[in-house]
Amino acid sequence: PRGGWTELDLAQTNYLRELVELPPETSSKVAVEKDRRRMKANQIRRAVKRHSQVSGGRRSGGRNNNG
Repeated sequence: PRGGWTELDLAQTNYLRELVELPPETSSKVAVEKDRRRMKANQIRRAVKRHSQVSGGRRSGGRNNNG
């Protein structure tokens, strides 16, 4: 993420540790499932915010008939 960090699961952590020649970890030190839920909720919030900015906050009834 921009300007921050993210918690990785064990496989991703060990992949990066292998790249820098560190021994692999055998157990995860974070609760990754809770972090994934929070990331998904934040993704939805960003999408809703972006959509409301692009559409100008207006809701149209029905379909657009452009032709």
